[in-house]
Amino acid sequence: MSSKLLGWRRAEGFSQPEVSGLTGVSVAMLSRLERGQRQASPRLKVRMARRLGVPVSDLFEVEPLAEEADAKEPVA
Repeated sequence: MSSKLLGWRRAEGFSQPEVSGLTGVSVAMLSRLERGQRQASPRLKVRMARRLGVPVSDLFEVEPLAEEADAKEPVA
């Protein structure tokens, strides 16, 4: 299954070395992230998104904050 990061990179026409150069993440690590063999830390997700100029949610699945999840729960 392809990751959001891989889908974004391909849709934007970037190679792994190009994304590596822009984000400071090694090509090997980028490949592992794309294949789901490694999980990016929250800090890495934010750093990559900032350096690429996109929201984190464009690159990674993001968990809603606890208070956002609570707000979506129906009140009995």
